[in-house]
Amino acid sequence: MDEKVKKRLNLIDVKRMFTLAGAGCIIVLFYLLLGRIDGVGSALVKIFKSMSPIIIGFAIAFLLNPIVNRYRVRFNKLLNRIFKKTSESKLDKVANVLAVVVAILVFLLIIVAFLWILIPNLYESITKLSNNVDKYTSNIRNWFTKIAKDNPDIINLMNNYLGDVEKTFKDILTDKLLPNMDTVVKGVSNGIVGGVKMVINFVVGIIAAIYILISKDKFSSQFKKLIYAAFSIEHGNSILSTFDYIDSVFSGFIIGKIIDSMIIGIICFAFCSIIGMPYAVLISVIVGITNIIPFFGPFIGAIPSAMLLAVESPKMCLIFIIFIIVLQQVDGNIIGPLILGDSTGLSSFWVLFAIIVGGNLFGFAGMLLGVPTFACIYTLATRLIRYGLNKKGLANDTDYFVALRGFDEDGNPIRGPKKKLESKSYLKKQQRRKEQLQHSKELIDKVTHKNSNKPED
Repeated sequence: MDEKVKKRLNLIDVKRMFTLAGAGCIIVLFYLLLGRIDGVGSALVKIFKSMSPIIIGFAIAFLLNPIVNRYRVRFNKLLNRIFKKTSESKLDKVANVLAVVVAILVFLLIIVAFLWILIPNLYESITKLSNNVDKYTSNIRNWFTKIAKDNPDIINLMNNYLGDVEKTFKDILTDKLLPNMDTVVKGVSNGIVGGVKMVINFVVGIIAAIYILISKDKFSSQFKKLIYAAFSIEHGNSILSTFDYIDSVFSGFIIGKIIDSMIIGIICFAFCSIIGMPYAVLISVIVGITNIIPFFGPFIGAIPSAMLLAVESPKMCLIFIIFIIVLQQVDGNIIGPLILGDSTGLSSFWVLFAIIVGGNLFGFAGMLLGVPTFACIYTLATRLIRYGLNKKGLANDTDYFVALRGFDEDGNPIRGPKKKLESKSYLKKQQRRKEQLQHSKELIDKVTHKNSNKPED
């Protein structure tokens, strides 16, 4: 009975059958999810919100992992010198815990020092800005008056618009804001609750990061077990090397970009303080934070800062614009390449493409993470293309395909100016058609020649 079953199974391609069944289930599931896309989206948002402390913990652990690895090696060497008779595995665990503690303390000290210096200066700048709103309004009005003093029509038009704006503002206050004060209060309270939740999530995230960093060896081993259990050794090696590459790209880009932005913010603050530029701290923070975004970051930070300086001092605004242009050139050509190097390997076009698509899909996070994400996708696609070309015996060099027009039936490349590709079978058909046309022409000539030789009646 068993032999008969085995023979039947041998006649059936079981692997292909399961593959087709699995593909069919995936198609049906995708169709069902597509019909409930709104519900699926809201469910995913709820899941991500509930997991936000863990996500923050993973982000902190990812940023601190290089520091932990560096201190772990140093503590390991130190402990091996002191405790020579203790087993290396125990000393390694102690070194890992000490490295995690030091990394977390360094992280917290940096945050506290940053906030200790930043918050008072930011508060002072914002207070000064709010106190000078009337002054800035009168400056703007005086500018418009000077520009339009020779053209009273512009002044009348501006006054009319100001009247309309005032009326609209009053209507909003009386008709919408005051009757809906309960909604406004609820929104403010939700904002306060959201801020408190953010702080709590950050604290829980730090605790989660400690657990992740201490248990990272165990998590890594479990992940490798899963990979080699599900895939062959060859494919498992490829998957692990791919994850190593993704980790190097993301860590190199994100950590390098944060360091680069901090340097740019410090340089901006030093320059603004030296020349006595107003709102030096506020402007430096804006420039430093927006510089994290590749390509568009400098412009995003420079525009509001320049507008803020323009109402205070047009001269300072012009100096700031010139300084930002010079600073971004120095960053793009000197500071950035020294810190980041060629961590992504993408051309300028693909960097622009990744930022635009990532920003439209996921906002600020998409603009920041779009470049390393697309760099990983680009590299994986390049590897697949190289594998496919090598399998067919073709060169992987891009220059090889520049003037290529195709391949003939013998597999030889066809190069040169663009022309219609003609295979041997096509040429045979053409030759056969020519012979048929020639034969028809000869037949017609014979018929017409015979008719022409007949005697006239």
